Amino acid sequence: MPTDYIRNGVLYVTENYLCFESSKSGSSKRNKVIKLSDITDIQKYKVLSVLPGSGMGIAVSTPSTQKPLVFGAMVHRDEAFETIFNQYMKITSASSGNES
Repeated sequence: MPTDYIRNGVLYVTENYLCFESSKSGSSKRNKVIKLSDITDIQKYKVLSVLPGSGMGIAVSTPSTQKPLVFGAMVHRDEAFETIFNQYMKITSASSGNES
C-alpha cells in the first residue's frame, strides 16, 4: 500500500482531532490536523516487515488523502492506536446517534 510516511514529532489526540506536530524546526508543512469524524480507515501498520519491532506505525485514511498517512517509528504504537480508535468510535457513534 503506497503511503505518506510521517515521523519525528508528537501525535496528540483530542476530543475531536488527531494532531501531529513535527519536531523538525521550520517544517510546519509536516504538521497535520485531522478531524476524527473525517477518518475513513485506521489501522496498525508495520513499515519495515523484515525487522522485528521496527517501523511500527498507525495508518490513517481520510477522503482528502490520496494515500494513507502513516505516523511511524512509534514507541507505544499499540497504546496510541487504542486511544485514537476509542476516541474515533466515540465520535462516530455520537454522530450516527444524532442522525437518527
